[in-house]
Amino acid sequence: MTRKNPARGSATRTANMNKRREQILTCAGNIIASEGVEAFTLNRLAQEAEVTVPTIHNLIGKKSDVVKRLVDETLIRVEEAFNDQVMSDPITAVETFIDQLMDLFSSNEDLYRAAFIAGEQAKLFEHVKPTGIFSKSLQLTIQVIEHAQAEGYLEGRINTHRLAQEIFGCQRLARHDWMHGYIDLDTYRNQVLVGMFILFAADAAPEFRNTLLQRVEEIR
Repeated sequence: MTRKNPARGSATRTANMNKRREQILTCAGNIIASEGVEAFTLNRLAQEAEVTVPTIHNLIGKKSDVVKRLVDETLIRVEEAFNDQVMSDPITAVETFIDQLMDLFSSNEDLYRAAFIAGEQAKLFEHVKPTGIFSKSLQLTIQVIEHAQAEGYLEGRINTHRLAQEIFGCQRLARHDWMHGYIDLDTYRNQVLVGMFILFAADAAPEFRNTLLQRVEEIR
């Protein structure tokens, strides 16, 4: 008589639970993206995901837990894009990062847009906390600037922290416009790059300034 492998059965159950949890979060994102946070209820979610409300409670939790999980998983993936960043000249560093971000968002644009909208309305984003995603992205920008100064691309005439805040602001403004449907992802990308390159040009060494401004014209 052949006995079933308990470990294999447990792994299968875990995989099925994760798959169902992911389906629930995707449906939650679709509801929020198409109808707004106000239309999002567990009954509506259960109907769209073809599960029961108790199943949602068991796998994720109550409505606020679903929203928080949606936001948390989005920020984890965005942070992975930060972690893959390689220090190089500012043009390559910025374009590599924004292209990784665009690849991520385009993989499920409705889901990511919904997560940012839900997180903003639920006040889940940590703009001040040092471990928050926004503080980490600001620190990454500072590292890019400091590396560019050390390599002679930037001259250091502008305060590093102030320059980093303004550069990061380009990304935050473009993300806000994309979140609310004012611009598409291509415009998001170009808006970020043009704004950042112009700001870099304000502190760039003469030769690199010309390269930056030429790149701005190419993007436009």
